[in-house]
Amino acid sequence: MLKKTKLACAIALPLLICGCQSSSTRIQPVGVTCHKPPPPAAWIMQPYEPDLTRRMLNELSPSPTPATVD
Repeated sequence: MLKKTKLACAIALPLLICGCQSSSTRIQPVGVTCHKPPPPAAWIMQPYEPDLTRRMLNELSPSPTPATVD
């Protein structure tokens, strides 16, 4: 039993050290151009009131014009 374990270790150890890897091919780097990022959504670019109360009034007002004006 001990002899079989030693034999198994003697076979497995070199395979583990080498990583069971055959000759690897060299990876060639490929030049890639990056695409431009898409423009942001329109709602991101809209100005908003710094005050939370004014912001809520503008969001909840039924008219298209802001409820509060500085």
